[in-house]
Amino acid sequence: MATRLDSSKLYEDICVSYGIDKLHGHREKPKGWVFETFFAEGARRNITKRVLFSNSRKVFLVLVLLDLSWDIEKLLDAGLTDSDLPLVKDGHIFMSEFDNGRKFTLPEEWSSQMVDQFLDKQWRVLAPVFTASGEHRTFDSQYPLPFEKIRENHKFGGRSIVYHAQIRSSHRENPRTEPYSCEVILKEFMNRSKGDFEAERENLVSIRRLGNNKHITQYLETFSQGDRSYIIFPVAEGGDLEDFWETHSSQARNLRLALWCLEQMRGLAEGLQVLHNFLNNDANCRHGDLKPGNILHFLADGGDGTLKIADFGISRIHNEATFQRLDKPTTTRSTTPSYEAPEASSNKARSRKYDIWSMGCIFLEFTVWLVHGWEAVRQFSSARTSKTPRLGEDTSWAHFYQGTGATAVVHPEVFRTLARLKCVPQSARGTALGDLLDTVENHLLIVDFNARFNARDLSQRLGDIVSKARSDATYLFNCD
Repeated sequence: MATRLDSSKLYEDICVSYGIDKLHGHREKPKGWVFETFFAEGARRNITKRVLFSNSRKVFLVLVLLDLSWDIEKLLDAGLTDSDLPLVKDGHIFMSEFDNGRKFTLPEEWSSQMVDQFLDKQWRVLAPVFTASGEHRTFDSQYPLPFEKIRENHKFGGRSIVYHAQIRSSHRENPRTEPYSCEVILKEFMNRSKGDFEAERENLVSIRRLGNNKHITQYLETFSQGDRSYIIFPVAEGGDLEDFWETHSSQARNLRLALWCLEQMRGLAEGLQVLHNFLNNDANCRHGDLKPGNILHFLADGGDGTLKIADFGISRIHNEATFQRLDKPTTTRSTTPSYEAPEASSNKARSRKYDIWSMGCIFLEFTVWLVHGWEAVRQFSSARTSKTPRLGEDTSWAHFYQGTGATAVVHPEVFRTLARLKCVPQSARGTALGDLLDTVENHLLIVDFNARFNARDLSQRLGDIVSKARSDATYLFNCD
């Protein structure tokens, strides 16, 4: 005969310590609490070894919530385990939503109300455990989600909502070894944006096949629940590149900082090269929306951190079957016109060299920041905003070019900025930054995309600059 368990204290503890699913308002129990409760001293004295070493801890906790803990052995006799949850009602029988719908007979003395209460309470112990596996899962709308400290991130958006949140450490598979902190970014898509979610997830899955490239951000996992779908990303503790420029504007300009900046630019070029040529050219990929806001600053790697390319929402992966030549890409427009290439304003085809123009814009601003600081970057942007627009010209963005179609030319302010930088000792000709500026002017910010460097050329050029800078302090950065 089963021994009645003294569950009053456990029940009291449970009632006062529920967690709350902050996304949807469901009450839930942290996974860690389930085990702590189960192995608590009082429970350990009363629960048989059979229950202790079974895989039915959550089943037991549901019974505790109902003050029916003495019925645990009856459910174990029926073969019910945690892996069978959640259950659905089929007359006076439980039917698992998993394992081909296995059925379980309930204790005969249970009333219909008790059955309904069990089905309701079970959700409180079913908050999922997340990993960095990249898999996609679909959860019942009643599943509580183990996210807390949720706040909307208004810096990002579009047709999705971006949240900053924390995953409780007990709901990560390996909290000590997983390559991300408890803080995450949740990107939420409603049903009306389902196509956007599927497209971005397809891009992310393809990019995940690249492996763990140091300068490309990988997503952690995706899931759907009800009419919403989510992508989980790691949090960049340092924000994005613009945040870095603004918050580190007063940082001492020295050899260490100059070398780090050059190494990061080389790393971004290498990441772009991998992205453009992944899977040994079995497919062709471009990012399509490179900008400082899509380059994230991760601090977990130590030192000054690592810059990584992020946000592949409008990236396009093109199979070779749809590509007869590399200069025949799609015409998907970037969402950030300031950094878009001139061909975006015309019907010209856009290839992977579209990204090269954007990278040239970013590297030029990076150099302006390193030499003159954040305010100079802002002034440079303001100076590119047209005060006397040409016919049909969009003046709402600080483009790096003027005109449209066949009339497009590099913006005069770009040439003026390049000229001023070359007159400064830190970025004069014959220095590392001087060689970088030469690359930007003559090989990246070129209206004719056919004449631009490809990602491999850019990566190699920056590799040469960094290699020389490491061995020659005068070449690296003149601090006088």
